[in-house]
Amino acid sequence: MAELTGERRVSSEFFTNLAVAWFSGGVITPVIVRPKTIQELLVFSLLGILGTIFSLRAASLIARGGK
Repeated sequence: MAELTGERRVSSEFFTNLAVAWFSGGVITPVIVRPKTIQELLVFSLLGILGTIFSLRAASLIARGGK
């Protein structure tokens, strides 16, 4: 894979870090904090997983050059 430089590299790293934040905020935190209802747990986990997938997909598209 070609070495990323400049703006593409920064953007790709941003979306990768955003994926980590989505995962920790949406999936890990509800397990530790214990939401009030099972619905809250499911919603937070689902949003965390979807945010993670979206962010990682964006990072990989940017890294490939937007193909």
